[in-house]
Amino acid sequence: MPRNPRPNSSPPVFRALLCLLLLTPALLLPVPAAARAKPAPPGTRASLADSVLALIGSGRPGEPVREIGRARFVRAWSQLSPPARPDSLTPAGARRFLDLLLDKEALGLMVARERWTWTARESAAFETLRDRLVVELMLDSALTATRIALGPAGDSLDRQALGLAAREKAMERLQPVYDDSLLARLALGFAALKRPTADSSLFAQLRMLGASPQVDPADTGRVVARSAAGDFLAGELLASWRRLNPIYRPRVTSAAEVRELVMNGLFERLLRQEGAARGLEQRPDLAERLANQRELNDVSLLVGREVYARIAMDSLTLSRFHRDTERYWMLPTRVRLVRVVLQNRPEAGTMALRLAGAAEAESLAARARRAGVEWSVDVSAAEDSALFARALRAGAGAVLGPDETADGWAVARVISVLPGRGRPFAEVRDLVAHRWYGEQGERLMLELAARARTACRATVINEAALDALVARPPEGLQPARAPLTKP
Repeated sequence: MPRNPRPNSSPPVFRALLCLLLLTPALLLPVPAAARAKPAPPGTRASLADSVLALIGSGRPGEPVREIGRARFVRAWSQLSPPARPDSLTPAGARRFLDLLLDKEALGLMVARERWTWTARESAAFETLRDRLVVELMLDSALTATRIALGPAGDSLDRQALGLAAREKAMERLQPVYDDSLLARLALGFAALKRPTADSSLFAQLRMLGASPQVDPADTGRVVARSAAGDFLAGELLASWRRLNPIYRPRVTSAAEVRELVMNGLFERLLRQEGAARGLEQRPDLAERLANQRELNDVSLLVGREVYARIAMDSLTLSRFHRDTERYWMLPTRVRLVRVVLQNRPEAGTMALRLAGAAEAESLAARARRAGVEWSVDVSAAEDSALFARALRAGAGAVLGPDETADGWAVARVISVLPGRGRPFAEVRDLVAHRWYGEQGERLMLELAARARTACRATVINEAALDALVARPPEGLQPARAPLTKP
């Protein structure tokens, strides 16, 4: 059973909690020292700062108390989108959202009590994050140092120009010596990469952009550059290329451009070495970010075990659910139309004459379909009550329009009336599985969150601070709309 959630139509509470679990770790702020003090017993009013909305903890020895502050609430709220987040802040909505944040922290406390084994993919993603954070910090430091060293001239350079200047300075220190013949062979592999064209499909473009150059396997272990920072292998160059976002990969066709990539790799290596020498991972902000990512990985494993792995997806279970929800799978009465929208009334009038003939209408729809456009549509009362009623009254063979719409002039031929019917399980199996997975995921996720909250006996809500947040929301939060009144 897959650990990660499938797309589903689950209710907003479930979607909101999942969104919070997957939000950027930047939302997870360090708990201030004051908040790590022993909280007030449950049910009592604690003396909390106005900036603190809630504290949550299990009360177990050695387990920290976690804080949800006003800034944290606002940042989390702004990063969710409807329907997971309401479009305005009401007292009830603010309390429900705070409960979601508390559920998230409770799950974090729950996973801290177990040891979790990550998959190879999760471990690789974590190491990539660790490396990226160190390199970014060191790069910022190098750019600052380069700007200062260049004096007034450095102030006029953008980030890219400063980066090139910093890289050149690093190459002076590393003194790389290149294997020109290997550079030339690698350039052939890069130059052979196909480039997407304007008429390529989206998936074809992404596939071509994501491709790696074909290189003789014997060359991947060869040294493409020797430097004071160590030997740089062709395999390392290819690995760094694969890590680049395909959308931003440069077009490489020559040995000189491959050398540029090698210099980038050597520069990054130097930044990593200097970052390790400085013990950069021990910086509080970076260490906190990594700790938060570890917790996110662990919570994902917990949700996979306690939620998704427990959802039965066998045919017997799904067919029983189909029987229990039979009315949901009913198809309503529909009218089948060949409907075309044109730019002006004369064109629409000409099309109406063509659609008057059954054979011509069928031929037009078939030709449009081959061109990737669907003119044949089924319309129910729920989708367009006015068009449905009009077509039903007109009957099969009738031509409707031309009618002016927001998109142009519409004309349609009524092909047939399709009576409502029930759909057997075999016809809607995927839809049934989709709905069942969402409903069961909702139920099990809420049960898991409830168990985690129950284990947190020390929870304190700062009601006054929450009321103040709703009454005077900061920028980025929409206050509740005033009710409409009659004049």
